[in-house]
Amino acid sequence: MDIEAIRMGTFKQLAGADLEDEDLSQMDLSRVNLAGAKLNGANLNRTKLNGATLDGASLLGCQLVSSDLRANLLGANLMQADLTAADLRGANLRGANLMQARLTQTTLAGAFLSGANLMGVNLQGVDLRGADLRGTNLNSANLSGANLAQADLQGAILSNAHLEEADLRDANLAGANLSGANLLCADLTGANLEGTNLSGACLTGTPLAQ
Repeated sequence: MDIEAIRMGTFKQLAGADLEDEDLSQMDLSRVNLAGAKLNGANLNRTKLNGATLDGASLLGCQLVSSDLRANLLGANLMQADLTAADLRGANLRGANLMQARLTQTTLAGAFLSGANLMGVNLQGVDLRGADLRGTNLNSANLSGANLAQADLQGAILSNAHLEEADLRDANLAGANLSGANLLCADLTGANLEGTNLSGACLTGTPLAQ
């Protein structure tokens, strides 16, 4: 693949392209079709991917630090990817695999993450306001201090998750599994807890502990 041609904006159709371990950093790949592309180990730091199509793309171990990822990542493999400070506002991550991904300072407000795999991921302090997290696997994830206000967590798996001081105001937790979760001082004001499994959860400092 001619990387310089890509850098010059010659290609807009890169579906299925083999770009493993390539240096695509700081490029403008906005609205480029990368569906099914192989980007394992690629350097996409500070790359513009807003509006890009990455459906089913493989980004295993990809570097995406400070990238604009307001893109379509339906079913993408982002396992072990470095998404530090990436912009994922409103991104479509339905069914994506984010296990062992680095998401420090990442913005996921309004993102669509239903059915995604975030098991054990560190989301401490991350902005997830209004995010669609229905049925998302957040088992043992670290969401302490995270902003989940108005997030839809219906049916989400949050067993053994860390939610200390998390903002869950007006969140939809109906049918969610929070067994063994730590909700110490979490703000659950206005949250929908219909059918929520809270067995063994720590609720100290929440309205539910009254």
